Amino acid sequence: MLTNLEAWTRRRLRSYLWRQWGNGHNRYKELRRRGVPKLRAAVAAGSPTGFWRMSGRPAVQQALRNHYFESLGLPRLYVSAQA
Repeated sequence: MLTNLEAWTRRRLRSYLWRQWGNGHNRYKELRRRGVPKLRAAVAAGSPTGFWRMSGRPAVQQALRNHYFESLGLPRLYVSAQA
């Protein structure tokens, strides 16, 4: 249950950042700055798809990985037990 909530929260944050990046040019710049390949960044930045759907796309997930949010201080809700 907590893993689902954590995944939803991170996707919501990705959606918010995608919206905040504004237009295609800025989105392309942000994706490239975060290490997304040129072609993948260009396709994602030019997509007319909505914010929520784009937040689940590989280019956005690659740019905004979980460790990015951890570096901002977002705590984990669930940590799996390691044997």
